Amino acid sequence: MINAALIAAAALLAGAQPAPKGTMLMAAADTPAKTVTSPIANTDVKPKVFHVYATADGESHFEEIAVAPTAGNLPLDWLRAISYKPNKVDWHLAPQPQFAINLTGDLQVETSDGSKHKIGPGDLVYLEDTHGKGHITRLLSPVTALFIRPADGFNLHAWANGEQKAGG
Repeated sequence: MINAALIAAAALLAGAQPAPKGTMLMAAADTPAKTVTSPIANTDVKPKVFHVYATADGESHFEEIAVAPTAGNLPLDWLRAISYKPNKVDWHLAPQPQFAINLTGDLQVETSDGSKHKIGPGDLVYLEDTHGKGHITRLLSPVTALFIRPADGFNLHAWANGEQKAGG
């Protein structure tokens, strides 16, 4: 596969003028096979949500949930963006049920059942361990994340299965 940077370097060596700032160079081999007017859903791949939750006995656990193509829009109350320095946040609870999406950086979540899971850029996590022992967060690098609070009555499993739409 031809690399666009190699093409640009070869063009400059051959005497071509550099592309204007903000212009993206793309090799013909990198051009999508089909031009469409809107994105086409890839139904072969289901998005996933990592779920940190507590059971009645206060133990925290981690599960991966596939999101059905029929899942509706998320009913949201608010969104907050924040950046963190690398550190270890000892046992703590989620302040309320909320989604977290890493925009940059890597972290590790440890639940009280002993499992450890790496979370990276683009990963969607639903934190729902609002009682019990909580979880440990190890920020392995600088992290910028979005925290998103769903509306009251939100049910992660029902939404992921396509059974709950926005508004209830």
